[in-house]
Amino acid sequence: MKTKQFDTKVYTVIGFMLFALFFGAANLIYPALLGIYSGKNVWVSILAFCLTGVTLPFLGVIATAWSGAKNMEELASRVSKPYAIFFSVALYLSIGPFFAIPRTGATSYSMGVEPIFGSSLVVKVIYALIFFGLSYWMAIKPSKMTERIGKYLTPTLLITIAVVIIMSFINPSGSLGAAHNASSSVNDAFKDLPFIAGLIQGYGTMDALASLAFAVLVIDAAKQYGATSEKEISGLTIKSGLVAISLLALIYIFVARIGATSQGLFDFSNGQFVQNGMPIDGGHVLSQASRLYLGTIGQNILSIIVFLACLTTSTGLITACAEYFHGLIPKISHVMWASIFTCIATTFYFGGLSEIIKWSVPVLYLLYPLTITLIFLVLGDKYFHSHRSVYVFTIGLTFFAGLYDAISTFATMTGFFTIPSALSNFFTKVVPLGQYSLGWVTFALIGLILGLVFSKVKK
Repeated sequence: MKTKQFDTKVYTVIGFMLFALFFGAANLIYPALLGIYSGKNVWVSILAFCLTGVTLPFLGVIATAWSGAKNMEELASRVSKPYAIFFSVALYLSIGPFFAIPRTGATSYSMGVEPIFGSSLVVKVIYALIFFGLSYWMAIKPSKMTERIGKYLTPTLLITIAVVIIMSFINPSGSLGAAHNASSSVNDAFKDLPFIAGLIQGYGTMDALASLAFAVLVIDAAKQYGATSEKEISGLTIKSGLVAISLLALIYIFVARIGATSQGLFDFSNGQFVQNGMPIDGGHVLSQASRLYLGTIGQNILSIIVFLACLTTSTGLITACAEYFHGLIPKISHVMWASIFTCIATTFYFGGLSEIIKWSVPVLYLLYPLTITLIFLVLGDKYFHSHRSVYVFTIGLTFFAGLYDAISTFATMTGFFTIPSALSNFFTKVVPLGQYSLGWVTFALIGLILGLVFSKVKK
């Protein structure tokens, strides 16, 4: 049967849809913060950032399309049904009420409200009622409002960001500054380990995690445009994905450069960039840069657009999480799940953007290795003939290493407990790449080899 050829417009439309799904709060704040601390190391950091923040989401969409899985849980069930439920629940909670949803509110507040009205508790409460109230209402009362905002918002946001980027070349606030470590952690070592720091910072976008959920929407869109065979769906998905990731990569690179040339807009105290004595986040960087380049009006326009972008993202995530958990536990209605998740997200929002980002790190140290490993196993599935043992051994050992990184990071952050020195020395000094919190790569490769051997013996 002859493969159907699709018009370029089809790739573009689906590609823009996928870009809009990926593009949220983190896609601006992470590269901006990476840039201001990386300084002259920005090109190394942002290259690594794009590997985890751009390439992996693209591969996640492709892997899901090739697998033929109907959803994320079905994809992860290649390991086992219990693991698939654990993985899906953990992933939805992470891209939902625990981190991604509160981050949308905190980012829009940091960029648009705080510079104008300050950071008092009253202002935070009023903004929370407005932002999360609207998100909840739109999530339980689906209407064309979300669709219309999304339809016109993405081009407007891209144009506004493009203007800021162009102005950063015409009238830069400064040259590329010196590199600094944002903290003693590996993921903040922009001066000492810019490539490793960039890789781990790319985890923060959570796009690789979300790609397993978004891929289903892309596949459905491909079918609506007439793709029927597996080859047609995969081809359309790949070309549309290239459109989306190209836009993401360009924005990351230029926003990081804006950050790297904006060090002069902030004070530097005790090893951190600060504003009014408080450590800054990526939202502050973009807010001050847009004020410099476009004035107060430009800053306000960007703030409104970011508010709408975060609002649609928040609404979509509340809806998606509520739908999944309603399917998992049907006794609790979709509306009740939406209510629960909105309340949780609102609570975490009050911690502030920097705290939300900080507490997400240990979780991402566990979920990202599991997601990356699953993606590559699915892509290489035909080479080991879908043997479950390969999935079990590889994911199992990856989980073991990722769990150590998550727990050790949590211990360092909180000081609640300490890791035994023997265990710490093994994972950081004996295991290759362990000192960079990438020891899971070694464990994954060992698991893959064991799985392949076991599959041959069992056969």
